[in-house]
Amino acid sequence: MKNGAGCLTVFGGVFFLAGLGIFIWGLLSSYDVWRAQSWQPVDAKITSLELVTSTGDNSTSYGVKGSYQYLYQGNTHQSNQINFYPGTDNIGSYQKDLHRKLQRARNNHQSVTAYVNPNEPSESVLDRTMRWGMLGFQSIFLFVFGGVGLGIMLWSRWGAKALQEVGALKESHPEEPWLWRKEWQGQYFKNTTKNAFKFIAFFAVIWNLISLPATIAVIHEGNLLREPLKLLVFLFTLVGLIMIGVAVLYYLRDKKYGESKVELQQTPLAIGGKSSGSVIINSDISQQEVMLTLSCQRVVRRRTGKETRTTTTIIWQDDQRLQAKQTQQNEYRVDFNVNIPEGLPESSDKNPSNKIEWVLKVEQKQKGPDLKLMIELPAFVVAHRLDDEPLTEDLFSHADDSQETAKGGDWRYLGIVESYNNYGKEYYFKPFRHKGLGIATFLFGLIFTSIGVGIFIADTSWLFLIAFGGIGLLVLLIGVNVMLFRSRIITSSGVLHCRKGAIIPKTYRFNIAEIDDIVRDSNMSSGDKRYYHVAVKTTAGKKEVIAKHLLNSNDVDDFIAQLKSDIGYR
Repeated sequence: MKNGAGCLTVFGGVFFLAGLGIFIWGLLSSYDVWRAQSWQPVDAKITSLELVTSTGDNSTSYGVKGSYQYLYQGNTHQSNQINFYPGTDNIGSYQKDLHRKLQRARNNHQSVTAYVNPNEPSESVLDRTMRWGMLGFQSIFLFVFGGVGLGIMLWSRWGAKALQEVGALKESHPEEPWLWRKEWQGQYFKNTTKNAFKFIAFFAVIWNLISLPATIAVIHEGNLLREPLKLLVFLFTLVGLIMIGVAVLYYLRDKKYGESKVELQQTPLAIGGKSSGSVIINSDISQQEVMLTLSCQRVVRRRTGKETRTTTTIIWQDDQRLQAKQTQQNEYRVDFNVNIPEGLPESSDKNPSNKIEWVLKVEQKQKGPDLKLMIELPAFVVAHRLDDEPLTEDLFSHADDSQETAKGGDWRYLGIVESYNNYGKEYYFKPFRHKGLGIATFLFGLIFTSIGVGIFIADTSWLFLIAFGGIGLLVLLIGVNVMLFRSRIITSSGVLHCRKGAIIPKTYRFNIAEIDDIVRDSNMSSGDKRYYHVAVKTTAGKKEVIAKHLLNSNDVDDFIAQLKSDIGYR
């Protein structure tokens, strides 16, 4: 284990030193530029000049080589230092522009200005421009190679220590896998949003440190209209600013609710049995009603080429509203019971690329940052806690039966506008009910579409237009659908009318004799949220969705029960 950690440390050190070395090399050039700002200008005559080109990997880089003579304090000197950026590169058009400028002066037999070091007259330079684009490009090596290398070194040291701790815990508790993780020792489980804040803040800093120098360089170099591909850089800056906003929101939420936790009466949660616990909220809340959602989810990490994608699939989820009671100043407690059905997978992180997580989410709308807690809990099959009785539909309830029982579903929480007209009772699902999801999806699609169109304009690449532009357009349309979709459902005795759509709504009519059932279904999730839709199944075997993008399964079930009652469905 120690040898493995040592090899990883060396491997990471190579990456770190490589990134650091390239960045320092760039800093030395920048230091020379700064140093040359105080040098003395003199007239110089170009004696030779050449535009050096280097082609490879479907790109061409350029450099300027040459020599010139100048007279300083009565002595003639010759130098071949054109600028402080030796070699070739294709960062902007700096090299070609510099060669064009010097070539024009040479062809016209004109002198050029050289800048001479008064302390060392043999040292001079023709161009002392600071290339912010080059410095930004070199900084990428520091943050990518250096950051990856430093991360590998730190992870190797931390990972070796963590593996030793896990090994000791497995030896001490061979038959109790829920005790193999240090954070699952005992009955209290901490809120994990603090980790989310740290990750997002770190990622936002790295993203902006990489994108901002490139943006500054593009602005400094100009020629945006002649080279429209440069405009794509601003999209990355926009994403960076959005990340900063999200990081600030997570910080405020963590500062207010970060010390909240869950207490289980017995560890772990029992799959196929009953469990009890309490959510302890260490902050003042404006309402007594809190939404709890328990999810079993599979987290899969796949590596495709140079990319790693993480996909979260919700295997099972249930939610309920519960009453919070104040126990002391700035502390509220939400007691719950939970019955988990049999056959669900146990918590598992044996394979980091295919994990099973059980997560309890606690939510409530607040002034300022909303209450949103995420607590990962252990869930396993425990033989002596299996429940022989059939499970009830309401999986959550108050732990103390003498208290007010938990609320079941309530369709009014779905954001429905209820009214009456000449045709019967109307339920209207307004557009823009999920502005955050819709706008995020729309922007993601817009970025991909812009990349595809931008590269097509600059390089006439149909492949990028179809790949990036096509996928982006599809995602963009999904975002538009999420934002604009609306549904108007009218019920009367024996008849259900529905007019739904995002851009051009369509009207449907169902007689009670044609309705086989009205069901809840789901084919969409975003992060830890599962979105449901309501569909009418007809006796002809068809299935028509009449409302979608709905949250909270119990509320949706209550709405379905209300529809069935309105039309007299039995």
